[in-house]
Amino acid sequence: MYFNLVHRRERGIAIPSDQLRKIQPLKADIQIGEHHSPLLGRVTTQATVFNCTPGPDVIPPLLDAKVTGMATLGMNITGVEDVDGVLYAQSWWCKVLE
Repeated sequence: MYFNLVHRRERGIAIPSDQLRKIQPLKADIQIGEHHSPLLGRVTTQATVFNCTPGPDVIPPLLDAKVTGMATLGMNITGVEDVDGVLYAQSWWCKVLE
């Protein structure tokens, strides 16, 4: 399902609200499913941005992802992401495309 995606954290640190409003959202086809994670060594619920072209992920997937809030115009997905071999907390605010 397509959303305008905004990262809510940078390397685990929350981005202040006034700066969140200035971030250009990424138009993303977000998919959530259970997949084996070699990094974690187990099956985990992952939120990914579908990339229809060969190559690396557009953004790192969220591992142990869960929807932590949903309303009429969007949802918040929270999990952890791997950045340079380090796991950081991350949240995506996913706004319905208008």
